Order: sequence, then C-alpha cells, then structure tokens
Amino acid sequence: MKNVLSEYIDNYIKQKHYRLINSILLFRDGEPVLKKYYNNFNENSRNNIKSIWKSILSICTGICLDKGYIKNLDEPVSNYLSEFAANNHPYHKLITIRHLLTMSSGIYWNGGIHYHCPMLEQLWRSDNCLEHLADTAMANVPGTKFVYKEWDVILLSGVISRAANMNTYEFCKSYLYEPLGITRGEWARLPGGIDYSIDRNFDIEAQSDLSAGDLAKIGFLLLNKGNGILSESYINQAVLPSTNTPEYGYLFWLFEGGFACRGYGGQEINVVPGKNIVYVIQATPTSRSKSYGDVFKVCLDLMDNGNML
Repeated sequence: MKNVLSEYIDNYIKQKHYRLINSILLFRDGEPVLKKYYNNFNENSRNNIKSIWKSILSICTGICLDKGYIKNLDEPVSNYLSEFAANNHPYHKLITIRHLLTMSSGIYWNGGIHYHCPMLEQLWRSDNCLEHLADTAMANVPGTKFVYKEWDVILLSGVISRAANMNTYEFCKSYLYEPLGITRGEWARLPGGIDYSIDRNFDIEAQSDLSAGDLAKIGFLLLNKGNGILSESYINQAVLPSTNTPEYGYLFWLFEGGFACRGYGGQEINVVPGKNIVYVIQATPTSRSKSYGDVFKVCLDLMDNGNML
C-alpha cells in the first residue's frame, strides 16, 4: 500500500538524520505514488533548484534548435558571441554549442571549496561577463576534456539570448515555463546582461526557486518525449553519453535506465523511462550540503517489491 511506502520513507529519513529534505514526489504511470513534505513545506513551497537550472538551459537550447534560432549544435559559439570572435585565443573559434552542452569548452576553471568560488566572485565584479570569460585562460583544446563548470552554461545562456534576441529567462518563460504552467523562477543577471541562476551574493534562497510540482512538470515533459514543447529527437540526443564522460549528456546526468537533472544540496529530477517513473527531491542547500541519491534508490527498490505498494 502507498501508506506502507510513505511510512518506510519517513522512517528511513529519520534514521539517516536527513533534516534538510523538504519535498519528495514519486510518480509511476503518471499517477502519484508518494508525496512527502517536511520542514513546513507544502505543494506550494518553493526551493532553490541550483544546478537543475543547467538541465533547464539544455531544454531551452533544444527549443532554440527546434525553432531555428540556432542552426545546429556544432556551430561555433563565436557565431553568436562576438567576444569569442576577437582572436583573444586561437581555441576560441573551435568552441561549439555542443561543447558547452557537454562541459568541454576547455576554458580554465577552479570551482573552489564548498560552493564558495573565487572565480565566480571575480566574474560578478567584472564589467562584462562575456568579455571576462573571453580573457580567461584556456586549459584544454575544446571538446577533449569534461570539466563540470559554470563557464559553459553562462556562455550557453549568452548564445540563447543572442540567438533569440531576448533575455534567456524571458525565452525560458515564453517557451517552457508558461506552456508547463510554471509561474516563478526568475534568474539573476550577470554584468553585461547575461541571465544566470545564482545571484551575486550566492544567496541560497534567492532567484531560481521552483516547487517540487514544477520540477515534476519538467520531468514529465522529458518522460513524455517533449509534449510538443521540445522535440523527441533533441531529448534522445541529450540523454546519450557524451564523448568524454559516460555519466553526462547535454547537461543531464545519466544512470542505468534513466537520467537526471541535479542541483547542489539535494535537488533532483530523476526520469526512468522503462519504468515510467518521475521522481523529485528538494532539500535546503547549505555550504556543506549532501545529496540524497540513496532515498531514490530505496524508493525504486520498494517499488520493485510488490508487497510494498
């Protein structure tokens, strides 16, 4: 019975002392199997999504491609970002949109410790984020090495904005959020006008906040092959392993049987197409936050046991 699953998850979370978990939603065949809220959260409560924003940006890139705002994923970013056509570095014109989607631009990155990143702080203090990134050293030939970093998604946001001739958030709002019935989640704006998911104070409560139900809508969009908002062909490409890492696609994390949107501190949308499952978890991120992938695994194990449902 559903109540058995609910009680089991409650007990599991208590035993693990997972006090920061706020919301858990689990759907199978389009029907809710589990809805749990903690810490005074409810279906209307919003939680910062952190790097789930990266996967949302991938969806926006696919919509750009579908609508012809960009021609193909192997276009050089310099076609849209004049800052990377200025011959600052011979590798700049080799960077493609696909490299940004697969975190392989080759631009140097040092992420810092516990989400305190001096390189991001320097970017916020710059006069223009794209000019700043165009002056940042190259560490690798584009396309040769996966490095999880903020630079590539910031550049991707710039490409979407320049290609569609509107702010990236406005593009997302018009072509993704509004069709899905999502009404919040406005993003910060970097110096130079490029939209980004983190404000300059790195405030964990600010900017890209969505409810667990909003994240489930994004999960169902992906499970249901785009629902006319995004092409099935793009989704199929986006969840294939990239050249430089088998665990990453186009800003989606991959696992056996499915794929995920993940954000720092325990934000996840997990999609398991073969089992017709969408799973969402949200937690309050802190400087030493953790992930809660074990909760998802427990849910799957219990669902595979018919006596638990």
